[in-house]
Order: sequence, then C-alpha cells, then structure tokens
Amino acid sequence: MSHTKSNTNEQVPRRPRAFLAGGAMVAIAAAAAATLPVQGAAAAPSGGEECVLQELPMPEGLYFSIVTGMSADGSVIAYRAYPAGLDGDERYPLLYEDGEVTEVPIPGLDQSLNDVNADGLAVGSGWVGEGNLPYVFEDGEVRELAANDGGAATGVNDDGVIVGTTGQGPFKPVKWLPGQVKPVELPLPEGATGGGATAIDEDGTIVGSAGGDFEGKPYVWHPDGTGEELPLPEGIDPETVAAFYASDVAGDWAVGYLLTSDSENAVRWNLEDGTVEVLDLNYSVGINEDGTASGSVDPVAALQDEDGELVELPGLVDPAENWFGDNATSISEDGELAAGQVFAGEDEFGNHILKAVTWECD
Repeated sequence: MSHTKSNTNEQVPRRPRAFLAGGAMVAIAAAAAATLPVQGAAAAPSGGEECVLQELPMPEGLYFSIVTGMSADGSVIAYRAYPAGLDGDERYPLLYEDGEVTEVPIPGLDQSLNDVNADGLAVGSGWVGEGNLPYVFEDGEVRELAANDGGAATGVNDDGVIVGTTGQGPFKPVKWLPGQVKPVELPLPEGATGGGATAIDEDGTIVGSAGGDFEGKPYVWHPDGTGEELPLPEGIDPETVAAFYASDVAGDWAVGYLLTSDSENAVRWNLEDGTVEVLDLNYSVGINEDGTASGSVDPVAALQDEDGELVELPGLVDPAENWFGDNATSISEDGELAAGQVFAGEDEFGNHILKAVTWECD
C-alpha cells in the first residue's frame, strides 16, 4: 500500500506541490551542516495532538534527503539522499527499518524507491540510457522488471503485487503479479489512449489516471477488474483545471491533488459512497484506512482526519522563516506515524536544504 505519492517524474520538491524534474540539481555545501537547526527541534502542533519529529539517518557527506515511500504499517521507510555540490544526477535510494539503513543500488541516474511493503520489498526506477526502467528490490537483490520501452514501478502492497507505468508515451498503466517480471496491462476506459497506476491497496484496488497520452483524469481499478473515473468536486469548472490526479488508496478512501486557475487543494474520495471533498490541505499524497490524509498547509506539514480536524506538524525552522515548505508524504495505517521532508535552511549559496523525517503522534 503506497501511503505516499511517488511520481517518478517528480523529484525534489521546491514547494509542497511542485518538483524539479529529472536531473535538476541542488547545490549542497558541506559547510552548511554547521548552520542547520538542532535535530528533533519541534514546535507544538495545532489540533490537540502531540507529534514528535525525528530526522532519518543521513549517509556521511550527504545533507539533503526526501521520503519517497512507506509501508502501510510504518515499519519500513523508503527515502533518498542527494550528493553534495553539483555532482551529477546520481541519487542514493535508502531503506530504514528497525533503526538500520540499507543502501539500495538501483542502476542508472535519478534513482528512486517509490514504495515499499512490510516485508521490505521495495519498488522504483532508474534512468538508464534514454529512459526510466522499473526495478524491484527483494531479499537483498535489485531486479529489473520487464516493461515496454521503459517505465516505473510506483506502488506495492503486502501481497507483493506491484503497479506502475510502462512506455515513454503513450504511457500504459500496469501491474506485476508476485514473482513475475512481465507486466499485465490494466484496462483503459473507452476513448483513453494512456494512463498510469500510482498506488495499490491490500485488496487489490488500484488508483492512478486514464485519458490522453500525457494527461488524464483520476481513475480507480477495482479488484474485480472494473474501473471508473473519479469525480471532480462540485462547483469546480472543468475548464479551470490544470492538474487533477489520484495518488494513494487505503480501504474506502483515496486521495489526490487538484490545481485550478484559482486554487490548489488536496481532494479525498470515499470509494464506498462515491463522494469527493476538497480538503484544507494544499497538497496531499498519502492516506490511511481511517481516511486521515497527510500533506501540507503551506508552509507546514499537516494531517487531516475523516472529520476534518487538522493537525499541523512541527518542522526544523520557524514557520515564519520557512519560505520553501514542509510536506508529510506518508501516513501509517494506525495514524501514529507520518513521514516526509522538512525545510532545514539554506547552504552557503542560498540553495534550500530538505531533511527526510518522521513524526510520531500520540
């Protein structure tokens, strides 16, 4: 189960909803470490819930990291670190479990682990040659998944079913069954020429998009093989929509993002009753079975539960000085652990620095 949005074309967040693509680099000077805030510094969150921030371990010599996935139970977290300075496009995918960090040697450049399950089976992609290729990390080994003209693995559930995208355009939504390397294409609705799958729940429900070659509308594939478009919230003029997608699914809930010419907000669907609502979160890419969505209310990371209660999460800098923004990209099934990245200041050249963190909430 994803509990985090990990579009492989979206990499280093410049604001909570915007990302630098591909090989865009951020200069991280080693000298910046001396000016970073104290690890674990936390302000009191709103909403009456206490959440404690903790940085994830960073390999020596690296000062920038983001969370890219988390297992549904919160026991395994995927993140990646960036090299100091303008030192090419290589990334460092990492897994954190039981206090230990495992480096995952995905081939190529711009490598990322996009999701991981409770068994530590992680999926992702790397840029090799002329395009992305999907990979799986299992039992200490990295294996390439078969794909038509490239692709990316973006989600995995605890049964080991993997979902993602193949092709370079039109993209095709696919799944890989446990132990298989050949993908199975997901059916597209009439008139759609492409799409992509972003997350899969434990019962096999898959969310993603379907539509044109390079754009689509939120879509859900049910375990019985049927599918349907996810609705736009009432009162939104379709002509104003610039981006609209589904990023995660858990139980009866799915979450996504809606950008119009007037606003940007997270949206939450109840798959059981077919309803959709606009959330107070500006951005959200994770949800759990209780309907709690994780994301941000610029500039702080935040959670919003089924009843609409908003909990702002502590960061490493004063919100008044946080010009970049924090983001909680993942939420555990019990709601007691969130993960994401926070703004940690600037290097000596004025470039932003992000830190991969967790929040333990009571």
